[in-house]
Amino acid sequence: MWRSGSVSRALTIGGCVGVFFGALALLDSGIPLAAALVFVILGTGYGIWMARRMARYWPGARDLTGAERVTVVRAARRGELVGDARLARSVIDYSRGLHAAAEEARPYRWLIWFMLAVAAVLALWDTVYGSTRDAVASCVYLALLAVELFWWPKRQAQLLSNADRAAETARRIQL
Repeated sequence: MWRSGSVSRALTIGGCVGVFFGALALLDSGIPLAAALVFVILGTGYGIWMARRMARYWPGARDLTGAERVTVVRAARRGELVGDARLARSVIDYSRGLHAAAEEARPYRWLIWFMLAVAAVLALWDTVYGSTRDAVASCVYLALLAVELFWWPKRQAQLLSNADRAAETARRIQL
């Protein structure tokens, strides 16, 4: 994502999200027009929102080349020493942005629990009263929410810990 500019990031993220949820809409409804609408609306909205969010949390990214952004992100996410001392400040800034994004999202975690409960009820309803297509789509939604609730917090904590380690190493390089 970081190799290209903001517009390419928006198109890539939006395109992937749009295709994925458009396919789920097709699976759920069986209506190609619904899938196309989900692809366009969700893909466009999410792509723009995410690209803006990425720029807001790491504004210094625009001053780096694509290869430098990739180097910084890779070092921070792995908790490694950045190979180029000129990029040390960027590792610290990226780490700060990761923490800020995580903190901003934390108050909305309850919403995921609520959506999981609703999705579980709907999956049960669709399994008993709906078509096989509806049941499969509901189970996919349920699985996605379960991943968000049970896998992502651990992975996020690991990423934040790695970013802290990389930022601390970068601070020592700056001295």
